[in-house]
Amino acid sequence: MRALLVCLFLALGVVVPEVAFAGGKSGGDSRPASGRARITVNVVHATDSESGVDPRLASLASQFKYLKYKGYRLLSTQSADLAPGGDKDFSIEGGRTLRVSLVSKDEAHARVRVEIDGKRGKLIDTTVKINRDGTFIVAGPQYKDGILILPLRASY
Repeated sequence: MRALLVCLFLALGVVVPEVAFAGGKSGGDSRPASGRARITVNVVHATDSESGVDPRLASLASQFKYLKYKGYRLLSTQSADLAPGGDKDFSIEGGRTLRVSLVSKDEAHARVRVEIDGKRGKLIDTTVKINRDGTFIVAGPQYKDGILILPLRASY
């Protein structure tokens, strides 16, 4: 199921032009230093034990229709300014580590490697292309009674 959801989002090329972030601020309000990109990671819990979409995720609601869950809640938002070749580890729910690496960027796109390690080893290892100031959704790791969804934004 986990791999199927990741493949679904990769095959659909789910890219969202704008995302609401915790605190009501857009990830594009301030720019990183020249040559760098700000990678912002939202961690969303998708579940059937709740219903509705967290208001901070309203701009993603139309993308959630591809999933079978009734409720979507923002758990955390983290970001890092990365130069090409740089990476950052984030702790995410479920005792997992998310590593994002900025492989490269040009005027139109950032290539970002996404790795998720869990208690039993690597869960996800993929490279995605994110439109400049856009968002790409990676989904799949199980969490409690649902899954985690990770909208990744590249701002520069």
